[in-house]
Amino acid sequence: MARTKDDKNLRLAGLFIIIVLGLIVISALFKFLLIVKDSRFDGSHNFIVSFIGKDREEVVSFSPQNRTLSILDIDSKYNNKDLTKTFEIPIDGTVVSQNINSDNISSPLLKGVISLGQPLKKLTILDALRLFLFCKTIPQNNVYERQLSSGLNDAQRSTVINLSLTDTSIYQENQTIQIINASNVPGLGTRLATLITNIGGNVILVSTADETLQKSQIVYYGDKTYTVKKISDYLQIPAVVSNQRGVADVIITIGKDKISSPDF
Repeated sequence: MARTKDDKNLRLAGLFIIIVLGLIVISALFKFLLIVKDSRFDGSHNFIVSFIGKDREEVVSFSPQNRTLSILDIDSKYNNKDLTKTFEIPIDGTVVSQNINSDNISSPLLKGVISLGQPLKKLTILDALRLFLFCKTIPQNNVYERQLSSGLNDAQRSTVINLSLTDTSIYQENQTIQIINASNVPGLGTRLATLITNIGGNVILVSTADETLQKSQIVYYGDKTYTVKKISDYLQIPAVVSNQRGVADVIITIGKDKISSPDF
């Protein structure tokens, strides 16, 4: 009788262990699926990452289409500045590390993977791993380094940023873009135009709306191109198709909801 009771207890203990292990596996699988869902580097299009060190900051454009890395060294004068607001640079993700070295930009990415994402912002560990592996496949002669020094004038600064950050797919699609500022905040349209131009976009017109609108929107004609998707995803503005062609292929209307936007 005692033996039967012991066997029953063993079976219950075994069942409990199996349930616990099953829950652990399900939890791990769920977390992995969330990481995959939240990952943003697709391995096919440009991805811009800011590397922030103790006394140095670099912006790196990963370009799978061209198989290149473009490293933009930021002058120390701009340390702790919001580069998106200061230069209209669209940052897709950020890596924080004590030491930033342009000769080994992959090292902070690997640390981000090993530490399970601790120094990563707007990046998943899967993003960091894929970017790390991408770095390892790029020959040294395909790595371009440029300086964004405080001594550059506006035109020179614009050229350096454009050379470093142009998205080949956006540039090749060459879709015409109109920006309408309906936010009632002067200069907001020009700022967004600069950001889009910095990554190779073809902005042909910036105008001010006759009336203020609450909601921003993107209207495009024809197919939903990579250009539309990239801008829509980055700005978090919904894109809707129109069956009527406007002044441009893509029309971006900035509403009051983007007045305090961190994106531009």
